[in-house]
Amino acid sequence: MNLGPSKNEQDHRERLANVIARRAKDIEERWLEKVRADLPVRKLSPSELRDSMPEYLVRLAESLRQSDSAEEGGSASWANVAREHAETRVRLGFDIDQLVREFVLLRRVLFDIIEEEGVAVDFRQGARLADLIEGAIEAAVQSYVKSRDCELRKREAEHVAFITHELRNPLTTAILGANQLRRPSTSRVEQGQLLDIIDRNLRRLSDLIEGVLLVEKSVHEIKPELTVTSLGQLLAATLPAAKLAAEAKNVRLETRFDPDLVVQVDPKLSTSAIDNVVQNALKYTDRGEIRLVVEDHGNEVVLHVYDSGSGIDEEDMRRLFEPFHRGASTKPGSGLGLAIARRAVEAQGGTIHGESKKDEGSHFWLSLPKPRH
Repeated sequence: MNLGPSKNEQDHRERLANVIARRAKDIEERWLEKVRADLPVRKLSPSELRDSMPEYLVRLAESLRQSDSAEEGGSASWANVAREHAETRVRLGFDIDQLVREFVLLRRVLFDIIEEEGVAVDFRQGARLADLIEGAIEAAVQSYVKSRDCELRKREAEHVAFITHELRNPLTTAILGANQLRRPSTSRVEQGQLLDIIDRNLRRLSDLIEGVLLVEKSVHEIKPELTVTSLGQLLAATLPAAKLAAEAKNVRLETRFDPDLVVQVDPKLSTSAIDNVVQNALKYTDRGEIRLVVEDHGNEVVLHVYDSGSGIDEEDMRRLFEPFHRGASTKPGSGLGLAIARRAVEAQGGTIHGESKKDEGSHFWLSLPKPRH
């Protein structure tokens, strides 16, 4: 028969609950400070990090005042907010270790605040409070896993549907062209035009398939064939088409680089990376200019691409190098360009980064290794 906590124990729990309720704002602020210092989430806003924590502190204080067991109280206090909190953490890119670490930091802050208040915590009450937080961790992790798996399945289904759509368009065009080519009434001039259409769409299919295969590989699975080449030779495969595309949009394309600068790269991978970054800038810049600037950093060269486009918001920027992620853009495309660029650059030991502000344009830069002497 469960008689519940003694009067002395209940009074002690009440004091702990009152401290948490009264110092909730301080607990939040200290916890936020520790999370931002301890976890790689510095770019997230305080409101994103805070999420459901204020409500949890309210439930935690309520649980301390109740007579149920610590385990039941911990689960009950978090049950109604665990799903929302876990889904937010999945969306923000937290992993399970980071989710658990949040609560470890919260526990540390709680005990610091309680000590400041001069409330003595014996072993039993310390264990009870720790169990309440452990119950929250368990509920949050379960919700996180469920939400993450659901999100992964959703993304995979979206990716399959998108790729199917992207493959269907050039394939249908090529089939129609081949059917037209078979007609006896087709003239030689028309035959040449149809062959060009078929060739262009088959190349598009090939590029798309190669792109998907590349981004699905880990960096270690890609085997670059490194060779020494000049920057001029490397950019010769990208700049002519980029200049034509810029002229067609009435956008200035400025370049500043030493064509004799030597790099040691896989030409195919590097050309693909540079081309995707430049084409991305061209796609989202409808006026103004695009600048391509190369800097010599000793052991590597760094290629910068600046544009005067509409910019990218912070949420999309965090996921921009993920395959198939296109954010809120209505521009046509597969969402593979920057993901391909990242794989191609990192496979050669380089890095790629981006920064942007809404309505202020974007800046992407990638590094390529130079020959080692």
